[in-house]
Amino acid sequence: MDPSKNAPDSTSLALDRTVLANERTYAAWIRTGLASLAAGLGIARFMLETMPLWGIRLIALPLIVFSGIAFFLAAWRYEHLHVGMAHLDVKTIPLAVVKLSSYVLIGCSLLAVAGLWLLNP
Repeated sequence: MDPSKNAPDSTSLALDRTVLANERTYAAWIRTGLASLAAGLGIARFMLETMPLWGIRLIALPLIVFSGIAFFLAAWRYEHLHVGMAHLDVKTIPLAVVKLSSYVLIGCSLLAVAGLWLLNP
């Protein structure tokens, strides 16, 4: 029994690495967006008694808006590579799952912006 016959070829290994790199990039964008959202909400929550409301909004609003942008870019970048590999026989996270999770997180960012704007000390 020749072990080289059971080993995957270099092309399939390269495709697997590409898919895994795409998923890691997606996770990094989501992680960045979540950190930005948490920082913006944390500033809005814990700095309320120490800063004026306009200062809190000035700091927290760009962080929360950036989180929504990061969630959008995560889905866009994932889809960009996913479309290029759609004709290949490679297992990936379904595009619908990626888009749905990103859009839900974008909705959370929009709700956070609305909540920040309606915040009254």
